[in-house]
Amino acid sequence: MSFSEASLQKKFAELTNTQQSVQTLSLWLIHHRKNSNIIVSTWFKELTGNVKPDRKLTLLYLANDILQNSRKKGNEYMKEFSNIMQDAIEDIAKYSDDKTRFTVERILNIWKDRKIYPDEQIEKFRQKLHSTKSLISPEKSPTGSRQDKVKLSLREEVQKELVENAAISVPEAADLAKLLQELESSASSDALVRQKIATLPHKVTDVEELKKLKDRNEALELSKLADDASNLLNNYNLRLQQELLSRKQTAVKLAAFIRDQNFEIEKDEKLILEWQEKIKQVNLVKKELQNHLESLPDLTSIEEAAELAPLPSAGDLFSN
Repeated sequence: MSFSEASLQKKFAELTNTQQSVQTLSLWLIHHRKNSNIIVSTWFKELTGNVKPDRKLTLLYLANDILQNSRKKGNEYMKEFSNIMQDAIEDIAKYSDDKTRFTVERILNIWKDRKIYPDEQIEKFRQKLHSTKSLISPEKSPTGSRQDKVKLSLREEVQKELVENAAISVPEAADLAKLLQELESSASSDALVRQKIATLPHKVTDVEELKKLKDRNEALELSKLADDASNLLNNYNLRLQQELLSRKQTAVKLAAFIRDQNFEIEKDEKLILEWQEKIKQVNLVKKELQNHLESLPDLTSIEEAAELAPLPSAGDLFSN
């Protein structure tokens, strides 16, 4: 699809909170990076025009994916997002709950760890996040209160999605196999990172270790270990959160595929029954035809009689 403001608006409208959706749109936007000014401006309008924390997070996930994956191709997006990111984080913070702030904090730590922006700039983002007062309370939160919101199982969420969205596109078998294969290399299957987390030094997980510090050098060393551990955990938690969304989306597509296959099976079974009935009718006609043939005169005896000498005429009889 070629780039236009109309196509851009359509792409943002179709964006969902799944990893696949975020990455797909990110690739398209990176491809059209020469329009980064219009794209980032539209991104900011989308962000500030919606008060739902989940939607704001999805847009921040998109910005995060663009910033991390566009660096090798140019710095257009880093410059454009740099101009508005502080205001964007302030807007997110205004309509955020604790969960949203925690997620934003993790993303900022990833940017710091991967040198997306200078440390001092990220620190300004962080200060803006924590100094901005939220305009919503848990009771008024668009996501609903914990007491009123019933937690659904994944199976229930998938069934709810299928009921509410009957127009879910049915994936091809090859595409579905690819989605399932991608889950095999997801965050929860990353044995290397899990091993790193499991073997984190005891001193970075036990507050009591602070009492054992003897001098500034030991404190600085522990601080460095704690920063490294925090970056590792924040990055892994973000990957797990994205994996959860991907698993749900894959489950929905798988359920839609199974539903479609069951529908096709029902059609085939109905067709089989129809043809079985036709076969019965053909066999019945065949049997009737056989009975009819058996009731006809014996053509062989008629042919033999035709070969005998003809009977004498009346003239022949009286001439003698």
